[in-house]
Amino acid sequence: MGGSVRDLLLARPVTDVDLVVDDDAEGAARSLGRELRAAVFPLSERHGAWRVMGGGRTVDITASRGSLVDDLGMRDFTVNAIAIPLDGGEPLDPFDGRRDLDRRLLRTVSGAVFDDDPLRLLRLVRISCEVDLEIDPDAADLARSRASLADRPSGERIFMEMRRLLACDDPADGIRLLEQLGLLAVVLPELATLRGVPQNPHHHLDVLDHTLLVLDGAADIADHPGFYLPAHEAMLTDRLRRVVGDDMTAGHALRMAALFHDVGKPLTRTEREPGWHGFKGHDTVGAELTATVMRRWKTSTSLRRFCSVLVREHLRLGFTIARRPLDRRAAHVYSRATNPWAVESVLLSLADRLATRGLRARPRHLRVHHQTADEMLTLLEELQRDRRPPLIRGDEIARVTGASGSAIAELVGALAEEQAAGTVTTAEQAERFVVEHAAATAPAQGAGR
Repeated sequence: MGGSVRDLLLARPVTDVDLVVDDDAEGAARSLGRELRAAVFPLSERHGAWRVMGGGRTVDITASRGSLVDDLGMRDFTVNAIAIPLDGGEPLDPFDGRRDLDRRLLRTVSGAVFDDDPLRLLRLVRISCEVDLEIDPDAADLARSRASLADRPSGERIFMEMRRLLACDDPADGIRLLEQLGLLAVVLPELATLRGVPQNPHHHLDVLDHTLLVLDGAADIADHPGFYLPAHEAMLTDRLRRVVGDDMTAGHALRMAALFHDVGKPLTRTEREPGWHGFKGHDTVGAELTATVMRRWKTSTSLRRFCSVLVREHLRLGFTIARRPLDRRAAHVYSRATNPWAVESVLLSLADRLATRGLRARPRHLRVHHQTADEMLTLLEELQRDRRPPLIRGDEIARVTGASGSAIAELVGALAEEQAAGTVTTAEQAERFVVEHAAATAPAQGAGR
């Protein structure tokens, strides 16, 4: 029953299966786990549910709560309230879910579905986008009336729905639907405040609609890197498939970073003159807000850092344009600032630029930004190929310069930049450089007397 039957009837891949048994859910789960050699663990004490996981599949087993019709009546949407008997026979469909599938319509089973589990408010939007079903007007009205409940589920459960929503083909549609149903301001108020925030004439949209255009752009770049940056297709494809955290690939996580990239703008907006709005520091403020949201969602540290770094540095590539043609030094500085996600940062910057199309924007601006992205990726790949160990270690730097603490780290970074640029190539040159650099940056003797 549930989503597995829905997907089966729609000829969609079925990886998660819901089973209802007469009484002993634990016994059935453990028996199935032994047969499949899969992990078995309790899923919900309230509903007596157990989960079996293995081989890329998940089976949830629940004890019946009365008759099967009664059990289906406790489901969320009619398309998920269809059961197929394991011993054969016609599907049991007491709420006309098959008819709704034919009509591509998402209806609630009852008026209590969102009160029973407020997470279903987000699930309504996610299933609509994921399965391409239109939300029934009555279901939409019910969701609006219960929108205030949407933040009651745990942060982890909200995150799981949001990550699946962002994985849809057109993720911006899902965010717009959250807003239309009054859910965005409840589960993600930091993003909802972007609505109506004006920008300067380089932009043609307010901050929220611009953000959603960047989100769709980042999704398409991640899905089709060879179209946007053909010279780097193999490298980008490999990078974007790597898992960042919480089972999210870099390509998937890039969508989340895009969602938050301008979240700091409402708190930093100033109007220098009519029609000209500035957002100085929105990158730093946005990174802090991103980390706050992801802590609320209890995401992994690695995913939180990925998104925070990309938000903090999303302007950096644009600032390098004035330095073209770029060199290895510029690429090294960029890599250090965005480490270890320099490549993904380039892609977010490109998506941001693609979405900036105001009256003051020019086609050449987009072309130059695109060329800069290509140039930076070429240099980053070159640095990666030529990566070598430091010419001298930190303890050796301390010995020849007398430096300590953070000063050693600063000298290590300065030497790494020169080594990447190719201006220092031997241990002797490295030693001379750190001694001279330490002397040049040391506080003047007697300063402040």
